Amino acid sequence: VWQEVDTELLMANVEMDNLYFLATGGGICFGGGEPLLHSLFIKEFCEQCPDGWQFTMETSLNVPRYYLEEVVPFIDSFIIDIKDMNPNIYKAYTGKSNQHVIDNLVWLCAHAKHKERIIIRLPLIPEFNTIEDRKRSRQVLREMGFERFDEFEYVVR
Repeated sequence: VWQEVDTELLMANVEMDNLYFLATGGGICFGGGEPLLHSLFIKEFCEQCPDGWQFTMETSLNVPRYYLEEVVPFIDSFIIDIKDMNPNIYKAYTGKSNQHVIDNLVWLCAHAKHKERIIIRLPLIPEFNTIEDRKRSRQVLREMGFERFDEFEYVVR
C-alpha cells in the first residue's frame, strides 16, 4: 500500500521514536529505489528532526551530483551498492553508465561527514561479474580511499 506523505506527516509517524534514537544512536535510513532522487524532501525532513538522530543513506549514487550535495551535510553513514567498478560490467547489468557513480564516489570521499562510515557493497552478480572482477573493484575503491566493504552474492532464480 503506497501512501504519499509530506515531511510533517513523516515526522509525526517517527517522532515517537525520539527517545529510542537518542538512547541507541539510532535514526532513519533512507532507501528503497533511489532515495537521492528525493534529496530536497530528505533535506527538508532532516532539518526538522531533533538533534542526535543519525541518518543513513542506502544508494547506488547513480544520480547527478547536485542530488548528493543537497543531503550530504545531514547524512551520517552511507551504504552504496556500486554493482561493479568496471564500466562494461556495470552497463551490461544496469543498462546505464557508471560515470555518475565514479564521480560521486570521488566527491563523497572528500565531503562525507564520516568517511569511515561509508560501506561499499560489492555484489557477485551471476552471469555479469566474477570473484576476480569483484577483487578488482575492491582494489580500485581502496585506492580511492574506501575501507569498508560488504561482499555478497545476488540470488538469481
